[in-house]
Amino acid sequence: MKQEEIAKEKIKTKRNPIVVVLGHIDHGKTTLLDYIRKSNVALKETGGITQHVGAYEIEVPKKGDFSGGKITFIDTPGHEAFSSMRSRGAKIADMALLVVAADDGVKPQTEEALKVIQDEKIPFIVVLNKMDKDSADPERAKKELGDLGVIFEEWGGKVPVSKVSAKTGDGVEELLELIVLVSDLEDLSSDLFGLAKGVVIESHLDSKRGNAATLLIRDGMVEKGNWIRAGESQVKIKILEDFKGNSIEEAKASSPVRVVGFNLIPQVGSEFQVFDSLREMEGAFENLQKKSGAAGMESFNEGVQIVPVVIKADVAGSLEALLYELKKFEKPDLRLNVLRMEVGNISEDDIKLASSGSGALAVGFRVKYDKSVVDLAERFKVSLGTFDVIYELGDWVKKEIEKVLPAEKIRKILGRAKIIKIFKKEGSKLIVGGKVEDGAIYSSKRLTLLRRGFPLAEGRLIELRQGKTEVKEVAVGTEFGAMIDVNIDPAGGDEIEVYEEEIKKRLL
Repeated sequence: MKQEEIAKEKIKTKRNPIVVVLGHIDHGKTTLLDYIRKSNVALKETGGITQHVGAYEIEVPKKGDFSGGKITFIDTPGHEAFSSMRSRGAKIADMALLVVAADDGVKPQTEEALKVIQDEKIPFIVVLNKMDKDSADPERAKKELGDLGVIFEEWGGKVPVSKVSAKTGDGVEELLELIVLVSDLEDLSSDLFGLAKGVVIESHLDSKRGNAATLLIRDGMVEKGNWIRAGESQVKIKILEDFKGNSIEEAKASSPVRVVGFNLIPQVGSEFQVFDSLREMEGAFENLQKKSGAAGMESFNEGVQIVPVVIKADVAGSLEALLYELKKFEKPDLRLNVLRMEVGNISEDDIKLASSGSGALAVGFRVKYDKSVVDLAERFKVSLGTFDVIYELGDWVKKEIEKVLPAEKIRKILGRAKIIKIFKKEGSKLIVGGKVEDGAIYSSKRLTLLRRGFPLAEGRLIELRQGKTEVKEVAVGTEFGAMIDVNIDPAGGDEIEVYEEEIKKRLL
């Protein structure tokens, strides 16, 4: 049934919780997710997942009075999409699991993860892992979390705690039931037949089928024949698959789906929107451009330098550590766009994918590449490197990023003067009289015209005079005459701030 055949009124329906797993490296996030995947009947029936996906669904069976339910987990590198959305004031996950090793307690990344959760204002469950170890001390771990403001239910707060061993599986079943119960309290709902909206959580170039993306539906539904737009990427859906790679006709809220055939590889972390037709999609984006003056949904990236990165490693456990290391280099105006993060040697396909933007990097940890890969990297101007020591990899990435960073203009304020009188105007040039109030002012320097402390315009101080004598510099406390070039007429009492700029190579 096509959505246009459905009544316009919204029909709200319950949807599954979307859960992200956060915590310190080596505290067992990956092991926990692996256990959940392998122990789940629905996934066993597929014969095991051979290709990493960014999100997947599991079914929690009914038991006694417990009605069961489904859960959608965001897996690594789903955290990349999570952080991208966080920077834009939105959220992907409905709930978080904060994994803390009971034998190790709170660590730096634990605190960082907790801050993410608190900033997002989403409910969370503390998962005390590694309870099978003799050195496990859950009370110490809880106290350390309490010192960070976490108030557990047993202390009269709202944060539940679950004790598990991801290694043996003890407590995992109870954890899944707890997730369903907590989500029921959140009253999660979706527009049953509305056109889907959501987030791109992974994207890559499928060498046989074209540009592909894993999408997480936050609301509404999508079906074959719809159009999807994500930033500058768009596609009419002909290939729609569930998280197991099975072809499907439609998908609803909280479902992860794979769509193939985009004209461009979608940006990880970007929002997508579904339309019934090409005309509707084009009309929606024309309106958006008129309102915002932007060139599409990716306007939030304006002024941000994007460095495309492909990360390859020998084992899956190394990938998370590599991503954490590389993310240290991100700044408000610099973002690493991780296009692929997989186990295996660096291939020609990796180079082609990385070459989607300037300053691209293909970096490997304890992996190799062929001579043909080197030749292709040189041709496509992709920096290529592989290392056996993680800090050496980090140093190399830092230097490569610095090579493509634009130089910084460092502004040095030399002095400030008050305009007392305006004598003459010729075009944009004016003759003014004033007095230096701070520092010193110099001829042939750039200036900012200020009114009540606020900048009005940029200009240049062309000439300085004291009496009839032309001078190069006037010191604090001294009156002067000056010719300035500025495109806004100053008024008595305005100020000029004289400065010089130094071009400096930017370093991370």
